[in-house]
Amino acid sequence: MSAAERKRAQRMRDSRAAIDAIGEEQNAPLRALLAVLGRVEASEPARLSAQRAWAEIGRRYGFVNVTEQRSTEKTPSRYNK
Repeated sequence: MSAAERKRAQRMRDSRAAIDAIGEEQNAPLRALLAVLGRVEASEPARLSAQRAWAEIGRRYGFVNVTEQRSTEKTPSRYNK
C-alpha cells in the first residue's frame, strides 16, 4: 500500500468516525469530536452536534461545566398581558 493510499484510507476512517460521533458524542474518540467541531457551520443540526461535542470535550478534560439550560416557556414576558 502506497503512502497516498494509506493517507486516503485514514481520511476515510476519520470521516466515518466523525459521522458516527453525531448523536454519540459521549462515546466518540477525541479526533471524531474535533472533526464534528470543524463542521459547525454546515447546518443547524451540525451546530447542535458541535455544541454537544464541545461539552463532551470540556467534560473529559475538566474545563467546561455542563449545566441544564433553563426553560424559558414559563418566564413572564413584558409583552404578554
